[in-house]
Amino acid sequence: MSVVLNFDAEVEKSRGRPPKPPAEEQAGRLQRAREAMAARKLDALLVYGAAEVNADPIRYLSGYVHVFPGASSLLLLPLEQDPILLLDQPWHLDEARKMAFVEDVRAYPNPGRTWLADELRATVRDAFATAGVEGGRIGLLAGATPLVYREVLEAAVPDARLSPEGAAVWAELVAAPSEWDAANIRRTAQVADEGLAAAVEAAGAGVPEYEVCLRSLEQMASLGAEFLHGSGATTHINIGSFSDVISNVRPFLFTGNLLEEGQMFWLDLSACYAGCYTDTDRTISVGEPSAEQRALYDVTAEMYRVLLDGARAGVTGGELWEKGNQVAVDAGLADYLNHVYLGHTTGITTSSRPVVARGETAELVAGSFLNLELGIFVPGVGSACIENTVHVTEEGAEPINRFGLEIHVV
Repeated sequence: MSVVLNFDAEVEKSRGRPPKPPAEEQAGRLQRAREAMAARKLDALLVYGAAEVNADPIRYLSGYVHVFPGASSLLLLPLEQDPILLLDQPWHLDEARKMAFVEDVRAYPNPGRTWLADELRATVRDAFATAGVEGGRIGLLAGATPLVYREVLEAAVPDARLSPEGAAVWAELVAAPSEWDAANIRRTAQVADEGLAAAVEAAGAGVPEYEVCLRSLEQMASLGAEFLHGSGATTHINIGSFSDVISNVRPFLFTGNLLEEGQMFWLDLSACYAGCYTDTDRTISVGEPSAEQRALYDVTAEMYRVLLDGARAGVTGGELWEKGNQVAVDAGLADYLNHVYLGHTTGITTSSRPVVARGETAELVAGSFLNLELGIFVPGVGSACIENTVHVTEEGAEPINRFGLEIHVV
C-alpha cells in the first residue's frame, strides 16, 4: 500500500483548513479555466456553491471548503482580473481567507435575509465592478444556481449577459485533470481499495451491516480520506444486503440488520482524498453463491469486460452504454440493469459528463478518469455489481483500482 497518512495535511484539516495545492497548481487551475472561458467567449465565470451543490468547483478554483450545509458562496472568476470569492457567513471570513488561495475574499448577506436585499445587490454590484465585467458575458453553472441569485444578478448588474456555458467550462476541467490532480486521483483509488478490503474482511453471516461499513470507513480515515461536513459526495460506503431496489442506492447507507447466509449483494464505496474522488463497487456473497446468483455476476462481469474494451477517447457515453446494455438484453436481464447509469466521468468531482447512459452525446476525453459501473439487481435472488475507475487514453482505458473483481465469498 503506497498511500500513507500525511500528518501535515491532517493537522491542517483538524484546524478547519483543507491543505492547499502547490502554488503552480493553483495558477494552472485558474489558467485552464480561463482558456476554457475564452474558447466560449465568456468574460467571467460565476459559480454558486454550497456544501451540497457545486462544492467541488468552488474548492478546485479557490481552495475554499464550505463549513456546514447552510453556508453558501459565489466565486467570480474574470477572464483578466483577479478572482473574487464571496461568502454568506461573515463570521467565517477570517478563516476563509486563511483557507482559500484566492486573495480577495468578501462577505455578502444571505439572500434569505430579505431585509438586507439592498446590501446584497450592492455587494454583488461592487464585485462585478472590481472585476470589470458589469456588462460582460457571464458563464453560470446554470442548473445548480438558485433562482434567487439570478434575480439578484438581474437587479445588481442588469447589463450583464448570463450564459449556461459555465457548465461546459467546469466539465472541461473535470475531463482534463492536471498531473497533480491525476496523482491524487490514483491515490484516492488506493484508499478506496483499502476500504473495500477492510469491508470484505469484516463481512460474514451474523455481522451487522454497520460493522462492515464502519470498519471500511475507519481504514480509509487512517489513510487520509476526507469526510466533508454536509456533503453527500464525501467519503462514504453503502451496502445492499437487504435491498429490493433495482439500483445500487437506497435511503440508508447501512442498518443494524445482520448479514445472512445465502445473500449476494453489492458494496458501493466512494472515496474522497485531497479533493479528488473515485467510486467503486464489488460483489459479496455470504457463503457460496447459488447457480442463479453466479449467473447474475457472470453477466455483470461480461458487461464490464465489454465496456472496458470499448472505452477510449472519442467514444460517446451513449455508444458505450449501448454495448453494455446489449449484454444485459441478450441475457434477458435488461429490466434489472442499474438504471441510474453505467458509468460517469469522475476525478476532481464525483460525477460529471460524459456519463455512460442512453443517448449521451458527449465523448470520452483522453486523460480523463471514468467510472464503469455495471450492476444487475434481481429482488429475491441477489445483486452483482462491478465498478472501477479507469484512466481514458486514445487507445483504450486502464483500471486504476487493484482490489479483486471476483465474487468475494465470506
